[in-house]
Amino acid sequence: MKKIVLGTVQLGMKYGLANTHGQPTKDQAFNILDTALVSGIEYLDTAWAYGTSEDVIGEWIRNRPSSKRIKIISKLKPHVLNDYPDGTKAYEVLKKEVDKSLERLNIKVLDGYMLHSPYYVYSKHIMDGLKKIKEEGKVKNIGVSVYDEAEALEAVKFGVDYIQIPYNIFDQRLDKTDFFDLAEKNKVKVFARSPFLQGVLLMQPDRLPENLSYLRDHLEKLINIANKYNLTQNEIALKFVDLHSKADYIVFGVDIEEQLMENLKNIKNMNIY
Repeated sequence: MKKIVLGTVQLGMKYGLANTHGQPTKDQAFNILDTALVSGIEYLDTAWAYGTSEDVIGEWIRNRPSSKRIKIISKLKPHVLNDYPDGTKAYEVLKKEVDKSLERLNIKVLDGYMLHSPYYVYSKHIMDGLKKIKEEGKVKNIGVSVYDEAEALEAVKFGVDYIQIPYNIFDQRLDKTDFFDLAEKNKVKVFARSPFLQGVLLMQPDRLPENLSYLRDHLEKLINIANKYNLTQNEIALKFVDLHSKADYIVFGVDIEEQLMENLKNIKNMNIY
């Protein structure tokens, strides 16, 4: 049984291939966060790169005393350490960026802080700087958000606490490696993001953009399977990640409050959290 993390990129910018609603207003974003809070979701996932997401969450926290129980995971500004290849100032830059996120989010401690440029995981001085940030107490867990198998397998060796991976019914690459076994052995918590593949798994085949037309046949097959078992595309996508992956958490975002409520209903029916 996996726990749910609400991704918040949509709160800070228009995001997702199937997003027809655009970025929510502040009031709409607050409604989404309020619904997550009262529904028992414990984690929010954000990042410097998610537009105004950290600022929106920070203002929401200032206006919602009860929101202090929410655990927040954020990510380093992409490529911010590229100017320091020899390791100088890596720690100083990391500390400065963490402090900026804490200020924007209106909190004192981050539950997690991840590298958003996964190739940084190959740099020992960056990883050492990240560990030092954790030792100072402003971050409880450190990690990296990865995109491919090599990055995931490298990250799991480095003593990180969290690794965020892409995982959905169309993307099971990591199942062909020993990543999940290594994560369990090293006590690394795994977060499976993109269960809906940025909304692609919820679309109708004839609505796919031209650059994704190669997925049309696969999507049609998925819809046929869902119909056979009287499931919606949303249900089958979530159920697959919950039952098939070895991740500890599922991360998804929503464009509007109604989508969150639908996801929560499906999650409750499947006993995910």
